[in-house]
Amino acid sequence: MLLQNMKKFLYSVFTFLMFGLGVSLQIKAGVGQSMLNAFALTLAELFNLEIGTVLNLLNMMFFILYLIFRKSCINRLDIIQIAATLANGYIVNLFVYFIFNHLIIQSYFLKVLTFMLGLILASISLGAILAMEIIQFPLESLCIVLGQKLRYTLTTTRMGFDVFFMISTLILTLMTHHQLHIREGTVISFLLLSRLMGFSYYFHKRRS
Repeated sequence: MLLQNMKKFLYSVFTFLMFGLGVSLQIKAGVGQSMLNAFALTLAELFNLEIGTVLNLLNMMFFILYLIFRKSCINRLDIIQIAATLANGYIVNLFVYFIFNHLIIQSYFLKVLTFMLGLILASISLGAILAMEIIQFPLESLCIVLGQKLRYTLTTTRMGFDVFFMISTLILTLMTHHQLHIREGTVISFLLLSRLMGFSYYFHKRRS
């Protein structure tokens, strides 16, 4: 049992790192972002902050909403969730501003390929992380709780949040005249992210 839990934990850490790598590749590709990342990048430019820092702030807000809808006290897994959330922001900053800082992709084909690789990595890793229930992300945890209360699937609930992020990003961009991060990559992400995440989530659930 101890060995099995250790393997599960190590796999969670691996998928957690792959998620951060996936998000960073999408950002560096520069062909549009997933809805959440586009919203976060817009806020980062507006307030002159690093993208990982903004993601941390947003995730803390999602975590508070998750606790409110869950209607229970903070437990040990919640502490892990907070730590993982903060670590994720630093991992994204590490990849974007240090490891990939000088990475410039000239070819449009390679940009799209990089974005697709990042999207697949992030989506599948996120679904696996949620299914193992060791390291959780606040937004997806919130989606699961809301989905259970409203009797919606994880995919449907997550897509609802994506619509909210898209509308908010468009409004902020029009108001501030900052760079628009909703492009072709955003459309690809909107069509695939929730589905890939849902597929990975239920696949790992069946195997556990």
